[in-house]
Amino acid sequence: MCRFHSLQIKKIRRGNDIQGFTLQDQNAGYYTSETMQYPIAKFEIANLYEELFKRNVELRVVDSLWNIYDEIQKTTLNWSMCRMRFAQSRK
Repeated sequence: MCRFHSLQIKKIRRGNDIQGFTLQDQNAGYYTSETMQYPIAKFEIANLYEELFKRNVELRVVDSLWNIYDEIQKTTLNWSMCRMRFAQSRK
């Protein structure tokens, strides 16, 4: 079972309310803030897969991300692979 089966989410901002945040990386969608931010809501999700399914999200589980990484490099797709440093080593 995936370790993310259940989790807790702290919501910092609503929707497109980005006041107090600066866009750090448009490609990845990262916003940062120079000031302390406090959650406006907290949600407990008991079954992550069920919640994703309700939102029509397609989830694919693969043995390795490296094949996808290699293929994306050959395209003009703006895609962030910055977290690949956490991926398992190539086999």
